[in-house]
Amino acid sequence: MFRLVNSFAPVVALIALAMFASHAVRADDAPASQPSSPSGSIVVTVLDSSGKPVVKASVKLYNKKKKSDVDANGETKKPKAISTGKTDEDGKYTFSGLASGDYKINASYKKTGSKASATVNITDDAPNGTVTINFAAVDAGNGGATTAPSGQ
Repeated sequence: MFRLVNSFAPVVALIALAMFASHAVRADDAPASQPSSPSGSIVVTVLDSSGKPVVKASVKLYNKKKKSDVDANGETKKPKAISTGKTDEDGKYTFSGLASGDYKINASYKKTGSKASATVNITDDAPNGTVTINFAAVDAGNGGATTAPSGQ
């Protein structure tokens, strides 16, 4: 029996040492900085050709396309919206909880067929972006095609 206890003693000692060492903190151990949770936002305002807010315009947020967004056949992948929404009575919609990066916003309004887009860059130093998207006057020739939106 004495031999059995002596053979387990080193194992028990190693386990105890490992448990103690896992809880010990050295003086030079600084807490690791945790990445902050995404807290950026983009406020989108959609206006018609006369400058009035467009109520219930559809807005979609995308990661801005990169060259690497191609499939195995070399064809460009169709991007998927990160978030979607509808503008309020002031023509505004806010995308929130965004990480730093480049984003594209597409806006459309079914009643007139109007469409337009804009890009916004969110950074740690400037986490809140704003963009105004102006729809062109509906023309029989273009069906309300896009106009250049005003920038950030």
